Amino acid sequence: MGLDRSVREVLRDRGRVDLLWRVFLETRDARRAGMSSIGGELPERVMRIRERSLANLGELLEELRASVERSGGRLHLVRNGREACEVVHGVLTRRGIRRLMKSKSMTSEEIGLNGYLESRGIEVLETDLGERIVQLARQRPSHLLGPALHLSRQEVSRILSSWIGRDLGSDPRGVVAAFRDAIRRSVRGFGAGLTGANAIDSETGAVVVVTNEGNEQLVIGMAEVVICVAGIEKVVRGIEAAIDQAMLQAFSATGRPPSFLTVYGPWASAEGKEFHLVLVDNGRLRALGDRRLREGLRCVRCAACYNVCPTYRTVGGHVFGGTYTGPIGVFWEAVTRGPDAANEFSDLCVSCGLCALECPVGIRIPLLISLVKSMRRDHRLRDWLVATGYERFAIIGSRLPGFVNWISRSKTFRALLELVAGVDRSRPLPRFRGGDLHQVLERTDRTAASPLGEVVYFPDTFAQLVDWRIGLGAVELLRTFGYRVIVPRLQGSGMPFVQYGFLRAAASRARFLVDALYPHVESGRVVVTTEPTAAYCLREVYPWLLGDEKSARVASAVRDLIAFLSEHLERSLDPEGPLRGLRAYYHVPCHARGTGAEEVTSRLLGMAGLEVVSEDLGCCGMAGTWGLRSGASRSGLSVEIGRRVAGRIAGHRPDVIVTESSVCSLQLSRLTGLPVLHPVTVMTSSLRSE
Repeated sequence: MGLDRSVREVLRDRGRVDLLWRVFLETRDARRAGMSSIGGELPERVMRIRERSLANLGELLEELRASVERSGGRLHLVRNGREACEVVHGVLTRRGIRRLMKSKSMTSEEIGLNGYLESRGIEVLETDLGERIVQLARQRPSHLLGPALHLSRQEVSRILSSWIGRDLGSDPRGVVAAFRDAIRRSVRGFGAGLTGANAIDSETGAVVVVTNEGNEQLVIGMAEVVICVAGIEKVVRGIEAAIDQAMLQAFSATGRPPSFLTVYGPWASAEGKEFHLVLVDNGRLRALGDRRLREGLRCVRCAACYNVCPTYRTVGGHVFGGTYTGPIGVFWEAVTRGPDAANEFSDLCVSCGLCALECPVGIRIPLLISLVKSMRRDHRLRDWLVATGYERFAIIGSRLPGFVNWISRSKTFRALLELVAGVDRSRPLPRFRGGDLHQVLERTDRTAASPLGEVVYFPDTFAQLVDWRIGLGAVELLRTFGYRVIVPRLQGSGMPFVQYGFLRAAASRARFLVDALYPHVESGRVVVTTEPTAAYCLREVYPWLLGDEKSARVASAVRDLIAFLSEHLERSLDPEGPLRGLRAYYHVPCHARGTGAEEVTSRLLGMAGLEVVSEDLGCCGMAGTWGLRSGASRSGLSVEIGRRVAGRIAGHRPDVIVTESSVCSLQLSRLTGLPVLHPVTVMTSSLRSE
């Protein structure tokens, strides 16, 4: 089934989409509260642990083998999933065991272990509640930690009632109690148990597992043969490091400490058990050798990125995923099954960047996904036309505004544009003011060099070519407060290249802009921008693409305009100005989040006399040109996300919306019918008269 068709079918089930949105927003908030309570020390410590472990992985694996064998266990290092399945099957058949009970192990899903064993006559019983539900339903997990999260209470009750043999009702406590009782009775006679691992200590061979059910203790305790299947990246040095890693996974997943933390290992052989540790490569070592891919191996599999992904929390993991699901699932699918498998659903990443902000170990997930997209063997012409054509269209629109604005409303032209470039005929295109920022600035007075110095303004495409009033307002604000403003004539930030995975073109654009801005930065000038995506490219994307000192220097000099002028504005805004009393909903663009600029802007909007309301609803769904593209998996999904955000905004009953993002303004004005202002417009109209 194609991606468009899968998305279309999900969107028809309004109840399921409502369920996903509610669950992930609640999980996000609970997780953030819990992470706030532990502070930043544990995440920072675990990030260092992950980096150190990956840098010394070969040495750790040798140390681990010696530790496991010294205590009477057996370590199996396998190259791929098939070898791993063969090892587990061999262990069972040598002991004549035909029944295997399992605690949760995502790596066993990765290698297809259940199907492999069942096809050879071995019964497999999942003891984790979510895993057992999807096993009975003959479905794959839709989430790293909540395999059955896509199912309603009624569906869960129906599945388990059929297995247990009586109607369990829909009360969750009664269903869970019945399941636990049934599992305890079912595991009798199972000779082998298998778990995954949250971390493995190379010094002792200890396996650390965290769960909220404790079923791993049942599996380990009752089994004669105990097997752990995990990826090689889980190995760290020291039991304290292993426990830290496992604790962070639990906190980052739910906002709470684990209900159960279990440590077991090869010393089980002293109790008469047989211990096997199966460590799986399956593409991980290849990723470790890649300068940009390797950071994905820091992943502790907490699934925090799922909570904020606008598309995942709309369609769920059976659409946004393969064996692995969600944002980080694109990386894991590419590593373990190859880029072709990952690119079956990578288009659902809109490059909003929210997942990177949520990751406790600092993985730049959207950039990894762009890297996976760049590995396509069948780059699509329409994607390239949009990525390259956006700025060309803007240039034509700035020169022929009347014609372009007219033709953009033509049904014939829009049908042709949809056919050729895949731009949905029903989606809004920007209206051009005519002319460009440089032409306008040539007609305005220039300030001489002043005591406050010089700044460089990078307007990006929209403020340069589409609506130069934003750019002019930015320049006027800077001049008002005594700065001489330099506005180089430059190309746009090139974000569409990144979004669609054209990384060679993106790197070329990055090199051009960094080379153009670097002399200014070396001269002590800061670079200010009014477009959050432009700042994101300059700060985050270009250093990642280029990996050099020049891009890092430019990144360090980038400032959000409003935050840069905050001290001046605090002294100069008039709360009794023309916007006094207007109720304004402040929508924080995705690429402005986490920079600190959003708090400054919100405060200054209030100082300008606005009654400011806001809510963290995440991405509005426009996501640059992605939301313009035809098809259920792009414009259809964009509108679905946008309508949900717009509905929540309407509940605040605002008079206007304020946002820095040019593309968010297109989406929100269309879906709410409200006027949308840029903060620059608010500030320029709210200055006290001299």
